[in-house]
Amino acid sequence: MSSTIQSLANFFQCDAFHLAAITILYWDHLLTLKTEVKCLWKRPSNLSSYLFFLNRYFNAVAVAIAMTSNFRPDSSWSCIQLSRFREAVLIVAQLIVVVILTLRIYALYACSRRLLYFMLSVIAVLLAIVVFFTYNSPGGEFGTSSGRCTSQFDLSASIRKAVAWEMLLVYDVLLFGLALHNAFKTRRDLKLLRMLKNRVSLKVILLRDGAMYFGVMMLTNLVNILTYYTAEGCMRGGLAAFASSLSVTLTSRLMLNLHEVMDTGIYLSQFTSQVDEQSNASIVFYERRPTPEESFDV
Repeated sequence: MSSTIQSLANFFQCDAFHLAAITILYWDHLLTLKTEVKCLWKRPSNLSSYLFFLNRYFNAVAVAIAMTSNFRPDSSWSCIQLSRFREAVLIVAQLIVVVILTLRIYALYACSRRLLYFMLSVIAVLLAIVVFFTYNSPGGEFGTSSGRCTSQFDLSASIRKAVAWEMLLVYDVLLFGLALHNAFKTRRDLKLLRMLKNRVSLKVILLRDGAMYFGVMMLTNLVNILTYYTAEGCMRGGLAAFASSLSVTLTSRLMLNLHEVMDTGIYLSQFTSQVDEQSNASIVFYERRPTPEESFDV
């Protein structure tokens, strides 16, 4: 009897975190819809706006489908197929986030192609590791006795599943390190920018929002990773959907902040921020094409 109660409590926890994930996603969407319409729908489309829509609406639709599958015992898909689908949704959602965050660092480093190629190479390697460990974890996945399909793993399979989030954390640390390196190199410019009252530069926004994102997501990802090692039943990885939705939500916020400053948003392949000492002491953006020889001097 006690084991049954424990099992029901475990499933209740899993359902609660899944509901929290979709609630955060949709509630923030409603809160920022007005800003989205003003800054994206009413302006010319570009790569940045396309990435924003992909990040926000892919996850909104996919999470709803994945969430519904948890409560439908009559699904025509097998439990293993539903489990694979949910894993694929998480991978694609986080890959979109990674691409957006990579472009932010690319913008900070004056669109250095060498840095971009380096980061894309790292992404390719980490993605290969993620796919291998995610889809080569034998054992442990099954549906519940009630007919619901809830992913559960034994400890060995759970540790392999955790690799995906560990690789994401590694890449987040890399991006944060690159942002800190850039801030240190340009600290004199940042001091000058802070002297301009009532003005916030694009670089300051990129660094400030990036630091906040890293702090929140590092803590969330660490807790999520720990569930794979210490939790039981469906709570092994039970925070994955919550962590993914929070990441997508924060990334949407980061992009909206950029679009409120300039029309091109994160798409900065033709722009670098400089201080222009005009009468209004504002930040202007000079168009220029970075040369292929530019490096990021790590």
